[in-house]
Amino acid sequence: MNIEEFAQRVIELFPQIAKGLLQREDNYLVKGEITLPQFWALDYLYRNAKSKMNNLARHLRISPAATTGLIDRLITQKLVTRKGDLEDRRIIWIELTPKGREIICDIRKQKIQTLIKIFGKISPNDRNLYLNILEQIVKIINAMPKHQKQIRVKKR
Repeated sequence: MNIEEFAQRVIELFPQIAKGLLQREDNYLVKGEITLPQFWALDYLYRNAKSKMNNLARHLRISPAATTGLIDRLITQKLVTRKGDLEDRRIIWIELTPKGREIICDIRKQKIQTLIKIFGKISPNDRNLYLNILEQIVKIINAMPKHQKQIRVKKR
């Protein structure tokens, strides 16, 4: 199989894997009560306790304005709080509420249980190989330049 055939096969498999994983879960994310970007924000806050608004925007790779909209929707759902810094009024801190922590813990728990069921049927050696490949992919992605919009110059 050449690299192009490989790429096409991966494109075919990824949606099947994602859909298959989601069909085995029942949580806020799967029910559409939060979006995938909102989940990423909640998960980031879960792993970091709290975050400055600009750090969250940078992590999500969206504009500060889009981050504000995303956080506003999470505040409406009572999943996060926004607090000003006591020493620097320019800094805005975002933190999970107890409800937000409970929801992200539930989602993570379901994802772990699903992966255990799946990868429990795969040998430890193959699991290690798979994990190694995923880690290599992350390193390669992080080293690649980000996509930049190309400016087209009109020909006269």
